[in-house]
Amino acid sequence: MHKGRAIQPEATWLAGEGLTRERGRMLTRLLNALAGAASLSDAARKLGVSYRYAWGLLGDGAAALGGPLVDMGRGRGAKLTPLGRKVLQADARLRSALAAPFERLRGELAALLAEALPGRRPHLAACASHDLALGELARLCAPRLDLDIAVRGADESLAALAQGQCDLAGFHVADALPRAAAAAAALGRWLDPRKHQLVNFVTREQGLIVRHGARIRGVHDLARPGVRFVDRAPPGDARDPAGADLQVAAAVAEGRADAGFGLRAAAARFRLDFVPLATERYFLAAARATLRGAPFQDLQQVLRGSDFRAAVARLPGYDASQAGRRESLAAALSWLEGLRRGA
Repeated sequence: MHKGRAIQPEATWLAGEGLTRERGRMLTRLLNALAGAASLSDAARKLGVSYRYAWGLLGDGAAALGGPLVDMGRGRGAKLTPLGRKVLQADARLRSALAAPFERLRGELAALLAEALPGRRPHLAACASHDLALGELARLCAPRLDLDIAVRGADESLAALAQGQCDLAGFHVADALPRAAAAAAALGRWLDPRKHQLVNFVTREQGLIVRHGARIRGVHDLARPGVRFVDRAPPGDARDPAGADLQVAAAVAEGRADAGFGLRAAAARFRLDFVPLATERYFLAAARATLRGAPFQDLQQVLRGSDFRAAVARLPGYDASQAGRRESLAAALSWLEGLRRGA
């Protein structure tokens, strides 16, 4: 097992289109680099490969997929063709679909192997609604703490904590009704203010992911005739809510919908427009006894560290300025009740 580095699923679907596994992987990396580069030589330099290698790779890709992936017009630099953009969208969609089951299996296998290792590191088991910043947290914890994350819905995660099935429960609360009311009900159902406490993780922007040119500036525009809206899977059905956000963004990017609800970070990943609607606060809940233990002290040190905050700052719409700060369950419930009364 690699220490200090998060393992990612490797999507090699292009190997089935006539490319070797390595060249298929390099082709998607090159296309991603070209999406933000001024020229092929610039993209090749970012990847650490020669211009000749990059040119040959694009040629192999064009032959395998049946059309050019890049337009190399004179004086215009390198620009992805519609086929090139579709390849990137397909790759992102595949990775999104694989992320949730891979993360669950990765956590299970890591825990299984760790049981046989001498001098096992401190360990915390978390059940959490998925969030893009969770992967950064696990990566930064890895040198000194095993943070095993099982991806579940928010209510299911809180239930698991209450029933002693995990050490931490991750869940998000929106600053708008009716989701704030639902969160308050879940907290009151599963957690005890005398036994449990909350730890701030991140805040994130939630809103509408919108296709360029769709002229959608608010929820009211969704009722306009002809507007195609794609919804996320219900929380009880989606094992990976952040993955669901990415799937919404992929659907909009591919032209299958004009808009859908999701995170600003998901919209930014696909270079789509975004209409903010609410700010969500993401908490980690734990028993007070867990918060006093050495493993959590290691986790809190990471949460309060500059490396974690810098990693989160790279996610559009995210903020980790309060990460690691504890908050009583009673205070959170009072805040949610205030939202309800002010509605």
